[in-house]
Amino acid sequence: MNFRNALSGIAVKDIDAAIIWYEALIGRPPDIRPMDRVAAWQFPEGGWIEVFREEERAGMSTVILAVASLELQLAELAKTGIAVTYNTPSKDIGEVAIIEDPDGNRIVFAGPLTGVLDD
Repeated sequence: MNFRNALSGIAVKDIDAAIIWYEALIGRPPDIRPMDRVAAWQFPEGGWIEVFREEERAGMSTVILAVASLELQLAELAKTGIAVTYNTPSKDIGEVAIIEDPDGNRIVFAGPLTGVLDD
């Protein structure tokens, strides 16, 4: 395998409105704006989220973000006023919470996996 990283693409209807929403979610402006219809954020441990205007596909994207602490992430979401649509407190395998952006794209927060790789 020659893969080095991954980029998640999220289709939206209005790029300007999406940038405002994702800035609130991520806590900072995009790292790059390679085109008028695209904004992207890079994460410190690798990977990118790219938000792009493509009206016909808006709302059909899903991205999973690995977080160090789901509890901390839920507290951050509460501060921004972003509602959680699904939350599982199960620690048997790993915790998951789901939100949706204004277009209906799903953002899944996955807490650390537990017991999955333990053999």
